[in-house]
Amino acid sequence: MKASLLLAAALASLSVGCTSASSPDDDTDGARPAPSCAYVVEYDGRTYLGREETDVPVGKSLGAATRPACDDTPSDGDEGEGPALMTAFAVRGVDPAVAVAVAEDPGAYRLVVADSVKELPPELRKVTERS
Repeated sequence: MKASLLLAAALASLSVGCTSASSPDDDTDGARPAPSCAYVVEYDGRTYLGREETDVPVGKSLGAATRPACDDTPSDGDEGEGPALMTAFAVRGVDPAVAVAVAEDPGAYRLVVADSVKELPPELRKVTERS
């Protein structure tokens, strides 16, 4: 019994040490960087990560893609961004399993690269060096 009381006391003190005494509202000095949502797109069962390139040679329409919902500051009182539906397009000369372009608005395309790609293949480097 005495051993279980000591164990319970030890666990209680550990759990208190793991809780935060501050809340997001306590950040009065502005030292914490503001989080942001990454540009992530889901298409054809794959996850793609956004790049800065917007001037990419697009080919045929591949179908629907989705930018998942994002709420980078869940306790700020707003509901964040809902999911965005868009169209995926082939990037000329690049396998869609590597990269696609997406359009949220007609005529405005953004390059997104599969998150499994560790190094850009030569055909995609040509596209990114042009932009």
